[in-house]
Amino acid sequence: MKLADDGSGDVVVRLYESLGGRAATRLRPAFAVAEARTTDLLERPLPEPPLALADDGAVPLALRPFQVLTLRLRR
Repeated sequence: MKLADDGSGDVVVRLYESLGGRAATRLRPAFAVAEARTTDLLERPLPEPPLALADDGAVPLALRPFQVLTLRLRR
């Protein structure tokens, strides 16, 4: 977890699945998230729509085996 390199104040979170199986989880930041987007490893947005946020502000995620996932969270 770190601040985005572009100085925007967005938070970048990198997650990975390490056991070789599928995983479903929820990311619950301690701050309100306005938008969650997937990015590449260089923090460039992918051409996918923003991730849906749960009613409680969590970001539901599904990871493939050994997947590395980088998220950009806009406050």
